[in-house]
Amino acid sequence: MKMILKHLPLCLAVFASFTLQAQSNNATPEKNVDQTLVESNEASRKVNGQVFVAAKKDDQPNDPYRSAVFVASVNGNVSLTLNIPLWHNIKQPYVTFENLTKGTYMRFTTFPGESTYRTVTVTLQAGDQYRLTASIQPNPSDPNDDIDEDVLATLSW
Repeated sequence: MKMILKHLPLCLAVFASFTLQAQSNNATPEKNVDQTLVESNEASRKVNGQVFVAAKKDDQPNDPYRSAVFVASVNGNVSLTLNIPLWHNIKQPYVTFENLTKGTYMRFTTFPGESTYRTVTVTLQAGDQYRLTASIQPNPSDPNDDIDEDVLATLSW
């Protein structure tokens, strides 16, 4: 009995090793089947994406977050969420959505009576190159002007 208890941990370790090896040998074919199913599901899944730009009045010139250039991977209508303060002749807050391939663009501003936060629908053409730009200028004549005022745009599909 003492002999069995003395070698019991070694026997358990050997048994566990054989069990794990047997499980890994049996799991390999199932893993390949699961992997094939995952790959076929990924091919049929809709491509999702997002482009975000933001501009603050105190940004450095040529701030990389103010503009984004991308190539569309989908066809159809997508959502463009905008947060643009009211139009001011000095600050001039706006968002521009450009199709660089076709040379067309849309400019979004907010005038009195319009919502500063809104979602609009724009159309993407797969393979076309686009640029989304947010812009706002500082107001040098007003030292108490809100320096945290910003323009935000998010394109999602």
